[in-house]
Amino acid sequence: MQATHFFAVPDFLELLQFWDSCRTGRPLPDWNGDMSAVPHGLLPNLILSDRRGEPTYAFVGATVIRRWGWDPTGRRIYADVARGAHGRYLQSVVDEMIARRAPIFSAAVYQPDSASVLMTGRLYVPFTWQGSDDIKFVMTLQLFTGSEHQMKEVGLNLIVHEIRRDVIAIVPELCARLAAARRHYQISRHTHQRTLAQDIDTIAHELTGSALIPLPCLDEPDPIATA
Repeated sequence: MQATHFFAVPDFLELLQFWDSCRTGRPLPDWNGDMSAVPHGLLPNLILSDRRGEPTYAFVGATVIRRWGWDPTGRRIYADVARGAHGRYLQSVVDEMIARRAPIFSAAVYQPDSASVLMTGRLYVPFTWQGSDDIKFVMTLQLFTGSEHQMKEVGLNLIVHEIRRDVIAIVPELCARLAAARRHYQISRHTHQRTLAQDIDTIAHELTGSALIPLPCLDEPDPIATA
């Protein structure tokens, strides 16, 4: 499923390239509030969170709103929207991104109810504000595959299984390496020769190299086992 592989979908790489271009020699880019600067094709799946006070949703793209079943723009992330297992998952990823001061990619399986399964991949990129060193804004690109279930009750009765989490060690050359990895990944998914596909997957992994550094996933207790 493409949403679980960072280099499999061009939108993830495009956001990373945008973030890198905004740094202009700084370790982290400074956010100026201009959403028109963001590549237009990313906006439907983009989320911008404002963390200058209690974290709130400052922008939520149209596709995310459709998937969630409502528009949480202006609402508090953890108090109003993402509670329970979902809130703990989102907060753990952002906390790690802030601690490492680097983009984080995370993929998870959501189970909104007993009949629905939804796969999501997220790329988080951090921004400072007005020249400070502190991370005050976070852009998240969220892509979905699987059930079209609307997650209107996303913070209430949701089972979350995080299946991968990677910190992205960025230097300018790595964007080109990740683009190459993506091309090899696409080839491997369109070939009918299993051995060749496996070889190309290996090449893609080697091309990625130190760009994606695996991190431990959130270990949520099984609600069935603990009931």
